[in-house]
Amino acid sequence: MAEQISILCTTILMFFIDFKKVASEFRKVFNLDSTEEFPAVKIAERKIPESDSKFTVLVVADCDWDFENSVQAYYRHSDNVHEIGIKESVYYRALGGDKDALFSVAHEIVHWGLINHFNFRFGLNEDVPPEARMILCGIHENLVDLVTPLLVLSEDELKAAQSAKSDFDYTCLSGGQLDLALFYFQNYDVLQKNFKRNIVPSLRKAMKKGGGSNGEKKGSA
Repeated sequence: MAEQISILCTTILMFFIDFKKVASEFRKVFNLDSTEEFPAVKIAERKIPESDSKFTVLVVADCDWDFENSVQAYYRHSDNVHEIGIKESVYYRALGGDKDALFSVAHEIVHWGLINHFNFRFGLNEDVPPEARMILCGIHENLVDLVTPLLVLSEDELKAAQSAKSDFDYTCLSGGQLDLALFYFQNYDVLQKNFKRNIVPSLRKAMKKGGGSNGEKKGSA
């Protein structure tokens, strides 16, 4: 149930937040133009520490990696530590230009950015009940899954990836993430306009009706 709720909430946020603009702002933070490849390792090791004194990059030997093999990197956040951990073999693949490895590092950079730069701090408050925290963490992960492809890939690359997934260099990018990013690229403007033109007026109308009925009750009491 928590997963379904987090997906629903993520979809609603897509109506309100211009995530293409968020990705563009990320690029501006790191002084990248819209066509330049995203140098994830360089950004993690050089750029982020310039603005975040709590940030560190930890390269973990494969033999000491405590996560599943499918997990190539992680982001760990606390009051005093903002840490990206990268599996050693993945780190050296990324240094060599491997796109899949670079994408994994970029994914963790987006975690850092959403929390520390854009203040999307879903699920970080330990006072939130566990069930709600699961939903909030799910929303945060969904947003990272959406923003990372928008940051790293062009719409043409996403289309090419969707039509020829077997030849796609970003094997860590799931079909769901790919579909979500491409859906957003292709439909955001239409969905936002529809939301403003149809859904928002309907909500306002419903709220006015609700307010009117409350007023009538008070008047008749």
